[in-house]
Amino acid sequence: MADKFPQLSLTANDVYKLFEEPPFGLIEFGRRVSTKLDAFSLAVHTGLINITVPPTCICGITMRLVQRTGKAENAYQGFEWQCERSLNGQRCRHALTITSGSFFTDVRLPWMNVWDLCLHWFFRTPVIAAGNQVGCGKDAALDWYSFCRQVCYDVVSEMDTCIGGEGLHVEIDETHIFKRKYHRGRQLAAEHVWVFGGICRESKEAFLQVVPDRTGQTLWPIIQQRIHPGTTIMTDSARVYASLHQASRGGFVHYAVNHRRNFVDPNDANIHTNTVERQWGLLKGMLTGCMDEERLEMYLGEYVYRRQFFQAFNTMEKRTSGKFFKIFLGHVKEMFPGI
Repeated sequence: MADKFPQLSLTANDVYKLFEEPPFGLIEFGRRVSTKLDAFSLAVHTGLINITVPPTCICGITMRLVQRTGKAENAYQGFEWQCERSLNGQRCRHALTITSGSFFTDVRLPWMNVWDLCLHWFFRTPVIAAGNQVGCGKDAALDWYSFCRQVCYDVVSEMDTCIGGEGLHVEIDETHIFKRKYHRGRQLAAEHVWVFGGICRESKEAFLQVVPDRTGQTLWPIIQQRIHPGTTIMTDSARVYASLHQASRGGFVHYAVNHRRNFVDPNDANIHTNTVERQWGLLKGMLTGCMDEERLEMYLGEYVYRRQFFQAFNTMEKRTSGKFFKIFLGHVKEMFPGI
């Protein structure tokens, strides 16, 4: 490492306290991370920037961290990985920035703004309000919100989520969401997009999937893939679910409630689909603006990700929600490990 590399302004213990000790929020984060060097130090201690393991040059030589002339005052752009191999009087001089392949590759915003926008996304600040508070404008805020959402979608896509099991109860249902788009003459039109999903009452694990229709040919394979054998399934009285008890359909224990008459079975208060119906309400509350199918998939990924990794079950967990944000940063690091 370069001898003149700046002393980090935050220690590993400072970062641990930031994420693990209450309270965690925008105000507390801004108090502890308030300068460019703080933002850089946080990136180093969270592993988003790696300055300890030098990369290997294309010529096979281990590169060295050096300071670039004319950039000495900039704590992070003033340093780069450089090859100093000399062969036949010629120097390789191949160089890489310390942000190459990382979360901060080609970032043009101040790093403090990047951290703030990611936190605003984490705390569900409306995107326009986030842009105004950070001072970067709506477009930049939209870009970073979309980036965070993409990380969620990628993580969820790689998860082979299968919920339920022996002694557990899963509610399944389908809902339609309006996919808005503009035709010629700026006339607003709406089409139906069907989403099928389920949620386990006990574990709160869930899955959501865009489907072309609600036929058995479409839904039965998803049920068999996403729900463990032996699960007790709760549905409405739609005909497509009537054969779930059959061995060819999974042999599930199945109870149904007729929503034309009751939302809860009058003979058994445990037979209902209120949990999954509430899930639809929460999901639709996230969907705003024009919604094409790709954007809808991103929102579904974010919704499932938040349920899986950001679920707080008591007041103390909410006050120490920094550990949830730290989980998100861990996934970012996995996807953007740097050089």
